[in-house]
Amino acid sequence: MLLSLVFADNGCSSAKIDQNAVSFEYSATSRGSYENIKINKKRVSIENKRDDATPFTKTCSETYWNSLLKELKPINVENIPNLKAPSQNRLFDGAAIARLKIIYNGTTYQTSAFDHGNPPKEIEALVKEILSISENIE
Repeated sequence: MLLSLVFADNGCSSAKIDQNAVSFEYSATSRGSYENIKINKKRVSIENKRDDATPFTKTCSETYWNSLLKELKPINVENIPNLKAPSQNRLFDGAAIARLKIIYNGTTYQTSAFDHGNPPKEIEALVKEILSISENIE
């Protein structure tokens, strides 16, 4: 409950969030593709193969981290399991199956499956930011 109050209050500073206790995980899978992105305050980890023993890992810059927290702020984290996917293309191999997890203080909040590239509106900006970071990380 406290988490949703902290994140839902648009006037709250991200400094009130225990930033070391927050992490994000985005996955998109289909028969022919796999992507798993994990981001916390310290690092970004990207896997592009199902059996990738050594994911690509880089330090998460303060700029990237702050942009994620900005996009997280308006989201009611406790409600993300109830979000409805705006399309159903993943059901007939028209899109990869995607999921977003937000982990805070050991509690995992996970969306239902949605089409990669078409997340629910409530998390769209956060998903776009996660994907942008994964594509632009040096």
